[in-house]
Amino acid sequence: MNWQEFALNPADYGIPNQQQLQELRIWSDHYHGFWNLRGLFPPLKQHEEMMKYVKRMGIEKVISLDIGGDDDTEALKPTPIEKEEREILENNKDHILGIMRVDAEFPEESCAKMEKWIRNGPCIGIKFLLQKNGYKCSHPNADKIVRLAEELGAAIYVHTFLKAGGNPKSINGGNSPGEATPMDVTMLAKRFPNVPMICGHSGGDWELGARAVRPYENVLFEFAGSWPHSGSVDYAVNELGADRIVWGDHGPSRSFSTELSKVLDASISKSDRMKILGENYRRTWAKMFKSKNIPA
Repeated sequence: MNWQEFALNPADYGIPNQQQLQELRIWSDHYHGFWNLRGLFPPLKQHEEMMKYVKRMGIEKVISLDIGGDDDTEALKPTPIEKEEREILENNKDHILGIMRVDAEFPEESCAKMEKWIRNGPCIGIKFLLQKNGYKCSHPNADKIVRLAEELGAAIYVHTFLKAGGNPKSINGGNSPGEATPMDVTMLAKRFPNVPMICGHSGGDWELGARAVRPYENVLFEFAGSWPHSGSVDYAVNELGADRIVWGDHGPSRSFSTELSKVLDASISKSDRMKILGENYRRTWAKMFKSKNIPA
């Protein structure tokens, strides 16, 4: 039996083929290939497996958010595979870049780590994750970190989410301790109006998130890892404009097809699609890429 007779033609379903995906010049700002998901795979092995799917989906470059720290409790500590991580970033910058984690509770240590990994290393930016003791990106302690990021021309990524919970139940009442919201990003953006930063996960609730960041033009809005609702990207483009949106795959905890469908499903032009899928990121941190000889 010739199984090719039963193969589906992607074009029949409006799905781009690999060449068409490559032509979009897709950059993912949210790659978790080094994230030791539930301890199932060693990080380097997991990354090796993930790259097969990155290439198959036509993604030009991925940006790891797990370099220099395995999880939030280890954000400022060296990891057992630190040497290997640095080598991967130094030798493979044509298809993988790295962002390191910082903690506003420890601004001095965070800045020392930025000197090591960004100024004198292969990383291109920082990430504010879940801060255990409530030192979110909006805390005054973060200012020292952001000032150094501005000096270095580094990308700034902030994990944000709006969860319903608590007693009485409310938006943000169900967030983890120290978990930032889009409102925290806006407080930081107001203090640093000339420093671009990313509001991660489209705030979890993309309708509330987009309206929260709308007045702050230095805030980019990210679609990665939140629920795949049809119409979410259309809404964000209407509220913010296509120039303020970036995209990430969030693999391996999300599927590439699900995340890409958010942008491919949107009723927008090809040029706007290309902005969201990589052009905005390349434009915003072009000086960083040039300074580190990164193909962009």
